[in-house]
Amino acid sequence: MRRYIWGTAIILACAGIMPARAAPSRQGNFPVGGTVGGSCVMPQAGPLTLSTVVPANGKLDPGLNNVSWTLSGWSCNAGSRLSISARALRLNNPQTSLTPSQSQTVNFTARANGWTTADATITTGESTALGSTTLYTGTPQTQSAPRTGSIIVSVSNFSVSTNKGSSANSAKLIDGTYSATIILTLTPSV
Repeated sequence: MRRYIWGTAIILACAGIMPARAAPSRQGNFPVGGTVGGSCVMPQAGPLTLSTVVPANGKLDPGLNNVSWTLSGWSCNAGSRLSISARALRLNNPQTSLTPSQSQTVNFTARANGWTTADATITTGESTALGSTTLYTGTPQTQSAPRTGSIIVSVSNFSVSTNKGSSANSAKLIDGTYSATIILTLTPSV
């Protein structure tokens, strides 16, 4: 019986030394999903500022028509929506009252093109010579595909804002420095 125990012990001890047989391999498909959120990159921060100096004759510089800025390096990884907003050109230190023949506010049209099929536009709508700080926003334009490129912003159609009953041709701008703000907003379409 002793031999049998030793024999069994030797067999069991050798069984631990022997390499184990590999289990048959199994394979399967495991779906992996993810989501990338739409985003846009606008390299030029801050609003565009349009400035001019009105001389003592009260006439607006005709050189302002069709002033433009080319904004490069814009990018969206999805379809996008572009809108443009603007504040009227207005005396930097506005008066609180004016005579009927004076004005301190100039309306204009701002246009952003090159990004969407149709230009994004806005025309400021100040209806008094005093003006205000109202921000006017145009209808957004959409781009259906991802895009990288430039946007060209231009200004035109300047008109002196007058009080009711006054003629725009007779209104004279107050001497001083005037500025306006133009804001572009680019967002991924949802």
